[in-house]
Amino acid sequence: MKENRFGNIISKLRNERNLTQKELANILHISDKAISRWETGSNYPDLPMLYKISNYFKIPFHDLLKARLEDEDIKDDSVQKLLSEIDDMKYNHKRKMRKLLFFSICIIIFLIVAMLFINTYNRFRVYNVNLSGDEFYSINGIYVETRIKDTLNLNRIRLKNVNVTDTDIVSVDLYYVENDKEYIIQNYSSLDNINFSNYQSYIKMDDLSKYIDDLYIRVKIIDSKNNTKEYTAKLDFALNFSNNKIFYKDDSLENIDLKLDEIKLDIDEIKDILIKNGYKEVSDVLKKETKEYSIKYLMNINKIDYSYSKNKFNYKYVYNINNNELIITVYDESNLEVENYIYDANKGEVIECKVGLCNDYKEAVRLLKKNFMVLFN
Repeated sequence: MKENRFGNIISKLRNERNLTQKELANILHISDKAISRWETGSNYPDLPMLYKISNYFKIPFHDLLKARLEDEDIKDDSVQKLLSEIDDMKYNHKRKMRKLLFFSICIIIFLIVAMLFINTYNRFRVYNVNLSGDEFYSINGIYVETRIKDTLNLNRIRLKNVNVTDTDIVSVDLYYVENDKEYIIQNYSSLDNINFSNYQSYIKMDDLSKYIDDLYIRVKIIDSKNNTKEYTAKLDFALNFSNNKIFYKDDSLENIDLKLDEIKLDIDEIKDILIKNGYKEVSDVLKKETKEYSIKYLMNINKIDYSYSKNKFNYKYVYNINNNELIITVYDESNLEVENYIYDANKGEVIECKVGLCNDYKEAVRLLKKNFMVLFN
């Protein structure tokens, strides 16, 4: 018995929609007898009617036409060729649609990446900041510029041969000069932690970078006798980093500088700074202990001894200020050495490795700068 593929398709589609033959006939504007003949395989719709059925049931026209031609068992070469071409067209259509979808996704991704690149490329810059003024010590300041926010941090400003007492009134102006006129950006009442953000300035400052060639610091000190002295220095900016590359090598360990910013301090000055920051004097040692670490400054030999514990290991860093060498020793819980080496900050390399891999000096430098060196910036 000949298979009635087309009739089965029509019957299945009609039943899925809970339609009687008469209801489907009314929808297609034909007699219910025509529907009956299709489903029994005694007759078939013409091409226009196939389009109607295809549109109504949302089924590919190709599938209906192929089922009809196969049911009619037409063996003519032209018909078979038509069926083959229809199959090829269906395959090529799907292939084209997949390609179109793929290229559309690629274009969307490219546009998103391009927009992000355009909006961020070379929009993040980090500058090292120093003071050019005979009355000022060098500082270790930093300026970060982004598309949205500019931040300037000068840490601590120190004056040469000027003793600022607790009774002195200190005023610090951050200002820029334009057309021989001064514009104060921010005022501070202390020499410590000179921080600036363009969201906090007295005047509207959308982009501080426009004025970095004309930025100044003015320190005014009024003593107990109402005597006033002023000291002015220009801010010098040196570009340290800019996101103007797609790929960056890991140069985070380059140019590590452990020196006290080239500031030539005598023992009394160092001692005074450390005592003001909570260090206790015991014999020739100034020390400070917290829950996280212990720091000792050995005055007679000009060395820093930094110790702390972490994950059952004990870390000991000894930094020699005279020759800028850092000795790093790590002990396990049994007090056995697992690391012992010397890092020379002048050469930027490990000069002697006794025990271990000898490559973790970055953390030692970071902690020393964070908890000790920052006091002298």
